[in-house]
Amino acid sequence: MIHFKLHSATCAGVLGWALSGALIYTPAVLAAAGSNTQSCPIAPPPLSLPAGGDASTLVADQANMANDIATAQGHVHLERNGQTLEAPYVRYNRKTSEAAAHGGLKYLRQGLYLTADKGNLNVDRDTGEFDNTHYSVLDSGVRGKADRFKSLGNNKYQLHDADYSTCPGPTKAWLLSARRFDIDRKTGRGVAHDATMKIYGVPVLYTPYISFPVDNQRHTGFMTPTIGASSNAGFELTTPYYINLAPNYDATLVPRLMTKRGFQLGGQLRYLTKHQYGEFDAQLLPYDLNYGAERDFEHFEHTGQLTPHIGIQARYTRVSDKSYFHDLSTNLVRTSKYQLDRSLELTAAQPGVKFSLLAQDFQILYPYYQGLGGRFDGRPYQRMPQATLNLLTPTAPFQAGLDAQFTNFRRSHSVGAYRTDLRPRLLWGTDHGAWYANSEVAYRITHYDLNHLQDASNDRFVHPNHSTINREIPSFKADAGLRFSRTLDNGWIQTLEPRMQYLLVSYQNQSNIPVFDSGSATLNYDQLFAGNRYSGIDRIGDANQITVGVSSRFISPSAGRTVARIGLGRVTSFRALRVNLPNSGVTGYGKRGSDYLAEGMFSPSDLFAARATVAYNPEKKRLDRAIAGATIGRNGGYQLDLGYRYYREYRPARTNISGQFETLSQAAIGIRAPIGSRVNVIGQWNYSFKDHQNIETLAGLEYRPSCCYAARLVWRHFVANDASNYKSTQRNAIMFQFVLRGLGRFGDKMSSFVHNDVFNNTPPALSAGHL
Repeated sequence: MIHFKLHSATCAGVLGWALSGALIYTPAVLAAAGSNTQSCPIAPPPLSLPAGGDASTLVADQANMANDIATAQGHVHLERNGQTLEAPYVRYNRKTSEAAAHGGLKYLRQGLYLTADKGNLNVDRDTGEFDNTHYSVLDSGVRGKADRFKSLGNNKYQLHDADYSTCPGPTKAWLLSARRFDIDRKTGRGVAHDATMKIYGVPVLYTPYISFPVDNQRHTGFMTPTIGASSNAGFELTTPYYINLAPNYDATLVPRLMTKRGFQLGGQLRYLTKHQYGEFDAQLLPYDLNYGAERDFEHFEHTGQLTPHIGIQARYTRVSDKSYFHDLSTNLVRTSKYQLDRSLELTAAQPGVKFSLLAQDFQILYPYYQGLGGRFDGRPYQRMPQATLNLLTPTAPFQAGLDAQFTNFRRSHSVGAYRTDLRPRLLWGTDHGAWYANSEVAYRITHYDLNHLQDASNDRFVHPNHSTINREIPSFKADAGLRFSRTLDNGWIQTLEPRMQYLLVSYQNQSNIPVFDSGSATLNYDQLFAGNRYSGIDRIGDANQITVGVSSRFISPSAGRTVARIGLGRVTSFRALRVNLPNSGVTGYGKRGSDYLAEGMFSPSDLFAARATVAYNPEKKRLDRAIAGATIGRNGGYQLDLGYRYYREYRPARTNISGQFETLSQAAIGIRAPIGSRVNVIGQWNYSFKDHQNIETLAGLEYRPSCCYAARLVWRHFVANDASNYKSTQRNAIMFQFVLRGLGRFGDKMSSFVHNDVFNNTPPALSAGHL
């Protein structure tokens, strides 16, 4: 046995560089994404990597050195710079840096193992050619062969008559073959010429040219196509094309074919700088076969920082017609939209000072809709503009503050107003850990200059008869609480936190004030301690009340997290509450205070979590609201989600008769479960007891017969609300996804139909300015 140590630095072999990542990629259908982690294991190679160091070692049965040429035969073993090469014959020219190996070589470097009949390479020029190569990418599961592999230098390579797959065995579930692959690792791009996709040896797809990424960078190319069908749009095929314009700019073109609607072209442009972010989305359907006209959609949003103390937010959305989302979207939230926001806001902030300037308009899709608390005018007021100033001194424990706002409310065929609101306040607070106390004295002054009083008759509930309205409301609030904790015998920590608040707000008749931005705030434990039971400024709830609440937590000593939490509380009023919203449903408050409210959470482990909220009306001795949910299991394995929600008289009835309200009562079940090692199933069911109908039914199946591919099928039957006539439309949709591990997936993600919350839509809440 002969043993050489070659100390020439040029022995850092191109063989390793040429193949070390040339085939570590996912092809064209995942152009904007990186490679997937694969699960098909590769048998450990028969070689081992060298321990390290710059020296190269050659071990052979026979070897000689003459005229700077080393020739080795027999069992030749070469190690150099983290690479190992074995062959029956190796010839290396130290002067020209050329090396040749034949007779069947084996090569290993970090993450890559290959065999070839022979190979020639130049170490200095990073060039070489290798014949009849079989390769395996150890960390991704990619494997394949190439009749000829060429290293062209500068990290550019060519593979002739090559293929690859992540499937083991001689008969592969899928295989991509191409006459030639051109790979440029510097740009991260690859191109396949005359490429054919084969499923179990049967050709199913051919393309003369296809571009794909070879690393995890963003690259221009086709993304995951979506294949599906729905009762509203027919068969659908969407093939997004991603364009990588710059590291902080990109765009996506989204062509979408719908057999019942026609061809739609969508697009998205995104940008990101150090202090700015924004995107523009647009869709154009030149002619809707069913609708009989052009349909289009535009959306723009921007968030940024102009200076260290000034920020900006902008949003603009427009559709060609009111039924656009109902006809062309499968998203349950979008199909229920009533208006689209257009706004521009500037915000300046310094310690103790905040000023914002807002201009806001809406595109109205439907003039009226039903919501929590009233049958509302679906035309929210424009704010042209709204200026808000907040001041607070840094002194402690006494502080002085001012909340000021001026708004110009405008809406066609409605009463408008210039509203000026000032709320100076004095605060005192202290916190000693075991106890705390806070108090506030405020005096609110509001002035309305009304206009277009001739349109007051269009408001069904509020009819002002004076052009000016003045309102002065003083208030006082005192809040205090205790924090107890104890360690139980088993090491667990229990806290007990009683809290009490007294609130006094002067009463003033506000029934003649139009509702521009007020609504009913959702009643929860924290809201019990708020200073106003309404949102907005047009309704300031009168109060002479005390709020008593207590919460408790159980903290695990091992996990250090809250395992259980409960909160109980109620507002008790010393006089009858008089301020109300017109045509209001159940808001959680009666004449003598609020409902009794209880909230709880219990999660003893990662495999179980339960939560519940109950609101009990003591005056009418009934439940006004109940929400409960539980999750059993974990993601990736068995998981069961259960949910129920009940809202009494949560919105006016779908009639023009005042005083008639609807009650919501729904249950939902969601399940994910593996069946054996090859099948996963999902299901979701949401049922309305009041409407006696299914809100949503979903069933999905994932089949994984191999570690290198999977098939997914999802069917969904759901209700889409048609706000134009207050009716519900039953719809069906089906989506198919075929996943080739290591190549990409064809079809939409199953997660686009499955929601983490079994209640994936929220009952409409009382929005601002919709009375």
